[in-house]
Amino acid sequence: MRDGRYARSTEKPRQRYRCYPDRDDRSVWHRFTPVLPREHVHAGEDRCDACEELRGTHRGDTTISRRHSWAVRVVADGLRDLARGATYADVSVRARDATERTRTRVTKQKQATKRNYWHTAADWVETFSPVLWAHTEAKFRAELAAAVAARAELEAFGAPNPTPIAIVIDDQPISAKALSVGRRRMGRPDWFVLVVAEILWDASSGDLHRRQRLRLVRGLPRNDHMAWKLVLDELGYTPDIVIADGDDSQLKAIRELWGSATTWIPSLFHVRSNVALALLDTPGTWTKDTDTASKDLLPELDDHLALLSRETITELDAGHWARWWNELEAIVVRVGAPLDKVANSRRQHEAVVANALPTVAKYPQLPLSTGGLEVAIRQRIAPVLSGRAHVFGNLERTNRLFDLVVCNDDGLFDKMPTVIDLLRSDSVANDGWSTPLREVTDPQPPTASRFVGRYSSLRDPLLIRDVARSRGLW
Repeated sequence: MRDGRYARSTEKPRQRYRCYPDRDDRSVWHRFTPVLPREHVHAGEDRCDACEELRGTHRGDTTISRRHSWAVRVVADGLRDLARGATYADVSVRARDATERTRTRVTKQKQATKRNYWHTAADWVETFSPVLWAHTEAKFRAELAAAVAARAELEAFGAPNPTPIAIVIDDQPISAKALSVGRRRMGRPDWFVLVVAEILWDASSGDLHRRQRLRLVRGLPRNDHMAWKLVLDELGYTPDIVIADGDDSQLKAIRELWGSATTWIPSLFHVRSNVALALLDTPGTWTKDTDTASKDLLPELDDHLALLSRETITELDAGHWARWWNELEAIVVRVGAPLDKVANSRRQHEAVVANALPTVAKYPQLPLSTGGLEVAIRQRIAPVLSGRAHVFGNLERTNRLFDLVVCNDDGLFDKMPTVIDLLRSDSVANDGWSTPLREVTDPQPPTASRFVGRYSSLRDPLLIRDVARSRGLW
């Protein structure tokens, strides 16, 4: 039976219960609360907005854990909004307004201010994102383990594999400005978003179709080869094929991690763009549009460059590829332009594309550029960073937020009952307790420190080496 309320420091008190083990002896009893406490409900006063019925006195919202006063459904809605681009402050304010409460107890000595509301949503990400990410990542790993086992079985029988394990990688630099301690504008070092997407195959309709899903999104201080090794090592498997734009740091990480077991396919779009830029930097290969003041390649060069299409590249071999470059150089010489820029471009791209051509011919369904991943970055990741990239400072919390973005891309937040069940089940499995708050907060230097500004782990390049060393990657 109900036995009053407790936790009166919160604006919505929690319900306490009394148990009589022996119905005949009412002198023996004990008080208890459920593993996940419920908010106190006055009979007939609260109603469920979802079903428009009066809420029973034993049906108050369960809290997310014993360390939090927020209901499970409020936290689940907040995590969904954060994954789709809402700010920490907006989510925190909406939660406060919806529940008519503040993040902490409000007293006369300490009034809650709006500038501090963002900590509510940040705490949710820090504490509960790992729960949802563990579920999503376990699903990813199970699917890829099955693909790796199928690959090994085909190799054992010497049969071809029509559905290779392929990933697409790309990165995006984040440049930010911030106010220094002296309120003067100062530049911050860049940090980077490193993204990995997986290619999934579907042959259920008879024809082989592919789709792409986000697999890992990581914010790191640098995008050098050590940073890429950390991200790619986190996958836990060796892909057959990596599609990338050809950055030297990416290629070095691929070679050091997987060697010849993985084939690198350079993005055709970037190859074509780089050749076009080399031509536009060559005097005599272009004309200037008098209306727009833009450079246009000579028609014969533009037509030759157009041959680098998906349809033609899948039919080329190394000999045809070399002839394409010979013909390009012949056109440049014929128009009287110097060859140095084009020759440099040929040295950069001819060999790497020639190495990838057999794989491209073998798997014509593969994507030949990182364009699909760039679209996913604009649609899924950019909204999270828009207008506030400079305020992200904590590496661990930022990456836990990116984990929510991946969960959202996989469709987890389209099934909110599943999200609520995952959060509630995790707390129940730990007797109602969650991890302590502020465990990933960056330690700040003393006030009298000679260092200017705040320390940001997201902008500390030394951390990459430390983590790589702890994983045995350096």
